Amino acid sequence: MNNLIIYDEQRQPRRLGEQIGSGGQGDVYALAENPNIVVKIFNQEKLQERRHELREKVFVQIRVLEDLIKSPYVTWPQIEIFDSNDQWIGYAMKKAGGIPLSKLAHTMLYLKYFPNIDRKGIVQILLHLLDTVESLHKKEIYLGDINLGNFLADPSTFKVYLIDTDSYQVKNARTSQIYTCPVGRPEMTPVEHHGEAFDKIIRTLESDLFSLAILMFQCLMLGLHPYSQVGGGNPVENLRGGNFPYGRGGFPPGEEGGIPPGPWFIVWSHLSFKVKNLFINTLKQGVNDKSKRASIEEWRGVFQEYYFAMQSGFLSSEVRPAERKISRDGEDRIVW
Repeated sequence: MNNLIIYDEQRQPRRLGEQIGSGGQGDVYALAENPNIVVKIFNQEKLQERRHELREKVFVQIRVLEDLIKSPYVTWPQIEIFDSNDQWIGYAMKKAGGIPLSKLAHTMLYLKYFPNIDRKGIVQILLHLLDTVESLHKKEIYLGDINLGNFLADPSTFKVYLIDTDSYQVKNARTSQIYTCPVGRPEMTPVEHHGEAFDKIIRTLESDLFSLAILMFQCLMLGLHPYSQVGGGNPVENLRGGNFPYGRGGFPPGEEGGIPPGPWFIVWSHLSFKVKNLFINTLKQGVNDKSKRASIEEWRGVFQEYYFAMQSGFLSSEVRPAERKISRDGEDRIVW
């Protein structure tokens, strides 16, 4: 569709520039006359199946723009767009910048895409992400499909941009109708929603808190999924069983049921005691008890403390420390 014409809400023609993204729902193009604006055009198959539903949801999203339009970090639908036959085909939004978090949460790629980052930078990224997600939660907007590909981080500012926001769960304030998030990944989804079709799930605050904890664990642990373990099935099976192999009482690293061999235990040992506790509370105790899942406020507090501990030299700020941490004061004793 490159260099073709689409039409805005006033049915004024707009020329598309280069394609800059593609996914299961549709394709994203820069606007030729303004590269800071991008256009998402849904796939014909999706439009044939769900045109009315998709448009209705995007229309509801556009109506809650007041604060979101002011944030450069949320690529929220702003303007409906149409084809030459006056058929609705998608929407326009602001362009996001940055590198997918999947490049940060990787044992090697972080060196290429985030060459100057240390662990303080990763914590800054997570703090900014938490602030933006909290602003959405206050509007009863839940992300649902939380994964490393749906967030972009700027390597120089450590700010995070949220993309694919048309999938978010939103509520029509006038009718109270909920428009669900129709996509997701089982390995990122809390156990209470397993066995349901994604488009039927009603996401909650606790849903997002669980999925966010998995994503933040991956960012801090070089991409490792928190439910990966030796000989214990795949992450989805371990998630369902609450088999989080970290914390006291677990199996030694590298042994059956324990943390996989590699740098993972070393990295885990250098996390602050309070950060570890929130992961254990959320991803072990919180699998079946939603009240144990750490809040954004709790995460913000421990990450701020962790940042200052690194800045003060009390904890290592290396992304990949060479040796495990041995505590001087006993608070952070080496445990599995």
